Amino acid sequence: MKKIQFLLFCCSFIFFCNFGTAQIKDCKKFKNGTFKLVDKNSGTTYIIKRKGDIQYEEIEGNSKQLSFHIKWIDDCKYTVLPTKETMDYDARFAGLLVIEIIEVREKSYIMRATMPDYPNFVMESEMLLME
Repeated sequence: MKKIQFLLFCCSFIFFCNFGTAQIKDCKKFKNGTFKLVDKNSGTTYIIKRKGDIQYEEIEGNSKQLSFHIKWIDDCKYTVLPTKETMDYDARFAGLLVIEIIEVREKSYIMRATMPDYPNFVMESEMLLME
């Protein structure tokens, strides 16, 4: 009987230690604000301004502002869909992006972007909170 009690105690201890040290992602602080994203592959810098259900993006060195609809699925996952004006400007932006915040830092987050229409597309980047 003592062995069973000891085993239950050990299992409970391990469970509560893991539960207490698990990182809780506070993604809510990134729902609105101005962000900077640098594409690792192309070196292109994007300045992103998000408020409510709309997001504006400017590519550094280009004065054109692109706009996107934002829909939050949960606190750490959202979709990005280009507006008609953005698709008319550049068809490369067409398609739904699903963004998942996979790591939260003090002034940035690591996100994973996927496209349901293109299953092989996966991009991970860091979004820096500027303000």
